Amino acid sequence: MTVFSCASISQAEPWLDTRDQWLRADIEALSAHGVINTPITTWPLPWARIVKDIDEINFNKVPDGVKPALMRVKRKARIETSRETRSELSLRAGNEYKVLRQFGDQRREKIEISSRTTGVTSSFAWNIEATKTFDPVDREEQRLDHSYVAAIWGNWILSAGAQERWYGPSWDSSLILSNNARPIPALSIQRNYADPFESEWLSWIGPWSLSAFAGQLEDRRFIPHAKLLGMSVSFKPFDSLEIGLRRTAQWGGKGRPESLSSLIDLAIGRTNCDEVDSGCGDRLNSNEAGNQLAAVDFSWELPTEASLGSIYGQLVGEDEAGFAPSRKFYQFGYKNHFNFSSLLLTTYLEYSDTENDHRRNLTYEHGIYQTGYRTEGRSIGSTYDSDTQAITLGLIASDISGSRYSVSYSQVDLNNDNTGDKHSINNAAVSFNRVAFKYQYPTEYGLLGVDIEFKDKIFDSFGYNQERYNLGLSWTMEL
Repeated sequence: MTVFSCASISQAEPWLDTRDQWLRADIEALSAHGVINTPITTWPLPWARIVKDIDEINFNKVPDGVKPALMRVKRKARIETSRETRSELSLRAGNEYKVLRQFGDQRREKIEISSRTTGVTSSFAWNIEATKTFDPVDREEQRLDHSYVAAIWGNWILSAGAQERWYGPSWDSSLILSNNARPIPALSIQRNYADPFESEWLSWIGPWSLSAFAGQLEDRRFIPHAKLLGMSVSFKPFDSLEIGLRRTAQWGGKGRPESLSSLIDLAIGRTNCDEVDSGCGDRLNSNEAGNQLAAVDFSWELPTEASLGSIYGQLVGEDEAGFAPSRKFYQFGYKNHFNFSSLLLTTYLEYSDTENDHRRNLTYEHGIYQTGYRTEGRSIGSTYDSDTQAITLGLIASDISGSRYSVSYSQVDLNNDNTGDKHSINNAAVSFNRVAFKYQYPTEYGLLGVDIEFKDKIFDSFGYNQERYNLGLSWTMEL
């Protein structure tokens, strides 16, 4: 059976990626109202399972308030899953670099020009995307970010490429894996449909998804060409509850063991220096398997007759003790979906704290992988990096006319230990307020967008942000 076959749509590009916050808001609203039942907190998110759910629903039983969202998702699915090869050209420009990134952000540098060609066959899918940047922070002017080739094997998608990933239910930033850093070239495998187990012993887990990847980090780091491994399992034992179990690890690289036994030690969590024969004395020459992070997160729709929204959270451990995360940091939040006139609104309130409960200046650091849990100078986890408390209030809105808006307000206490010389944003403590606004509108000439960000302080000590405001413009058109 072809993995792409789903009711009225016979072929599909495999994934929804992390670059459309309004599409995600529509999907979450449909999930909150029982239209979509698949796990939705691991991105990229396979289209097949979304299409399956929306094709099986009786339109007349969908609440009126989310019918526009259902029609938008159906239309997007019809475009993205067409067997026709499609090409796009995008221009993005701003007066400053994009230092803090939330779900849905696209621009990174001051000026970017991208072209992409995407298509599918019965067994393969691809997206070839080339970006030209001007004066980039990492000096890489030509990029293939978001490019991939994918093949189908049973109910699995196998791929190679550089895709952004997001683990967890958060909006402002994921603590273990987010879109903050540039995507890492990797091989990946992901379950396409999320059908429950047929076994009566395991069927209680409900719909479940699994994804895993193995990528290679850059050479300009303390351990060149270290590998980044990741795995995520998410499941819905109840319609109102989704649970995610996540794990990432830095392993191998120049001068480090890459044997099968080392990989097995990594897999079973035997990575603490006091658990290996060489001990903790000379860690750089030890057989310590790697640097791991583990997370558990949840999203729980409050089970009431009235739609009171959902609460969510994520707990991440820098280490392991008793087969559970230890040396922890965390986030939690609340989100809801409601209608106002012709708008569907998604609101969220999110708090995160990346200061480790063991001690400061520990989160995302490691004695062997001394560049830390970062790549090309950016945190792979939280957009704020370590030792930071942030609270964000956000609103995302879509209008039936096609207009799309988002606004967020953040209060941030950044790098509050005041000693983190490896911090990727600021090497001293700084507190600031930030307001971000986005607007997009489709025209006959393409999708036009504007984004504005204002900070009450210059928070970046490396000179990438020298103004308190960041004004960006974007234009995407089909070729």
